[in-house]
Amino acid sequence: MKKSFLAWYLFLVFFLFSCAAIEIKEDIFSKKGKFSLASNSEYFSGTINVSNVEKRIQLNLDSLSKDFKISFKDEEIKTNFKYENIIKESDFKLFLKWFFFKCTNIECQNFALQNLKLKKHLSNKSGLIIQGNFQNFRLSLKLNDI
Repeated sequence: MKKSFLAWYLFLVFFLFSCAAIEIKEDIFSKKGKFSLASNSEYFSGTINVSNVEKRIQLNLDSLSKDFKISFKDEEIKTNFKYENIIKESDFKLFLKWFFFKCTNIECQNFALQNLKLKKHLSNKSGLIIQGNFQNFRLSLKLNDI
């Protein structure tokens, strides 16, 4: 009986120390918000989480359970979805640079590509607001600081 108690005691001690040594890295997002994309016949909306430190974006459409993740580090784009049919990689990089750039003057508030026109506005009360058009869709995005 002493051997089984000692074995269980040692197992418990090693288990607790191993659990204490494991770091659980949670996704830390600095901004959370909502977005919508609408045309005359279609409407999409969802939530958006943004980490300025890690330059990550996580989108979740209201009707889907899958998260769409975008990471932009060292000029490299990593996603868990295919975007090449929608936008060229070079244009996507330009957009992500503009998106993560903190803009304080009027010249950098506007972003335009072939069929994409956006304008961002930073407000102390309501956070970051991006509005614009993509093809025949109207885009509205609002991010609040946490």
